[in-house]
Amino acid sequence: MRCLVLVLLAAPALAAAAGVPCALAGDFLQRHNVTADDDYVSGEICGGQCCGRGREVQLQSALRRAAEATTTAPVQRTASLLLNTKQSLQDHLTGLSHQSQNKTATLFTQLYRGHATRTVQPLATLYDDIRTVLRAEGVTSESLSAGPPKDLTATAKKFFRDLFPVAYHNVLKLDSKQFTPEYEVCLKDAYDAVQPFGDVPQQLGTSLSRSLEAARALLQMLAVGADVLSSAERVLATGTDNCAERLLRAAGCAHCQGHDVRPCRSYCLNVVRWCIGSLVSELDAPWAGYVEGVERLTKVDADVALRELETKVSKAIMYALENRAVSENKVRQECGPPATMDSPVLSSAIPTPGSIRRDNLRAPPPDTELLLFAATLASNKKLFAGLADRVCDKPDFAAEENERCWNGNAIADYTKPLTLSSSPSDQKYNPESTGDAPKDARVAVLADRLQQARQLLVSYSRSKELSAEAFMQGDEAGEEGSGSGRSYPEDYDSEGSGGEDGSGDHDGISKTYNNESPPDSSTPKVFNAAGTTSSASVLVLLLAALAARLT
Repeated sequence: MRCLVLVLLAAPALAAAAGVPCALAGDFLQRHNVTADDDYVSGEICGGQCCGRGREVQLQSALRRAAEATTTAPVQRTASLLLNTKQSLQDHLTGLSHQSQNKTATLFTQLYRGHATRTVQPLATLYDDIRTVLRAEGVTSESLSAGPPKDLTATAKKFFRDLFPVAYHNVLKLDSKQFTPEYEVCLKDAYDAVQPFGDVPQQLGTSLSRSLEAARALLQMLAVGADVLSSAERVLATGTDNCAERLLRAAGCAHCQGHDVRPCRSYCLNVVRWCIGSLVSELDAPWAGYVEGVERLTKVDADVALRELETKVSKAIMYALENRAVSENKVRQECGPPATMDSPVLSSAIPTPGSIRRDNLRAPPPDTELLLFAATLASNKKLFAGLADRVCDKPDFAAEENERCWNGNAIADYTKPLTLSSSPSDQKYNPESTGDAPKDARVAVLADRLQQARQLLVSYSRSKELSAEAFMQGDEAGEEGSGSGRSYPEDYDSEGSGGEDGSGDHDGISKTYNNESPPDSSTPKVFNAAGTTSSASVLVLLLAALAARLT
């Protein structure tokens, strides 16, 4: 009887003692929201006294989600960086195109007055084509191989061809007359023979084509990179699904057996490098190449080209005015004397309204933002190489050392060799592998897309490098004087109002000329902008003054 009483008294103490190890693991289970009421049926994986089948299932799911969040978070951040940069750059360049269109329309209004309405459609076509190139939406393999949707060199030539009748009408000072439709058609047909604007249209078309197509390529490739990263996220989610049991064995089984101890670091690294890292290791080199390609194209010359477009149009018109005698002779040879008719009363053209508010008229070039973007992207060049290792940086998944830690079987040292990387060649010697490293067919497709993106980026960056020397030798280099290849108008604004300088009051220009028109010559004069400012409003003054002296 006495023995029975002693056994009954000892039972609560034994139960309490048995519950102590599970209490030590309680914080870990609670932190991962493991609350299942177990039926004391031992778990199939860990088999510990602290985790029945229900808790084991919950813990496995919780650890899988934690690993997935750890690996996908940097991928998501980088994808957002690419998309946000694309959208910001696209909005900037599109807004800048509206600014440029407004300024050029205002220039035509001041110069051609009542006949400026005839320039509205050619101007709209020019800038619509520019914005079409910048749109860069719906990127597919077919759209990349097809090239840009508009040939801006041809667009620029068509713009100046359509502008020629209006410019020639202004040269002849036919304010109350206009050309007959047949004569206007002849003028356009004679454009190539007359070359009324010199080589400015060709220079402008080449500049626009190179810079805007490079900007389009960058915008497209930012979207491609973001799309690849989004697809890689889904691959990583699949990897953590397949890796769930291994993650439970590594990070959960010690707690299910009542131990408050973390996995050995090398053990954790071997596990995640095999079942997570090996899935995306094939993206490591293509991603690094893609980042290098983006870095080479982040200096966006399209910003400069759009800011200078109105100034180049002014330069073309100045050329036509300075070489009016040459143009008249060639036109008479091609089309005969001017055929005119009475001109209807025309209203002045209204500048195309842009989408930029007054407080954004002087939007700075995006160089600084793009440099910061490139630096941030460069810091993620090894994104996929160390992605799986991030899991083992979390305290619940790994200790800082390999002594007296959970080695997958017991609390002891982890003596197995550490696999150096997630690459397939290294995974052959992974002590935690159970065969060939996991693969996903989607990864090869993503790697090909990154390589294709890099090739396109490099091709445009090389095109820029090859054109740099020619640019430096051109008149743009003479205008800048510093050889930097980047200049910005001092008074650039989005409404193109021209400010007070565009009022038409030019009394301040005192120099006069006795000749009614410049001497007849067959040699065109070349307008040298080296001694002038790039300010569009000052160019308007020069144009008006030159027009006045030639009358």
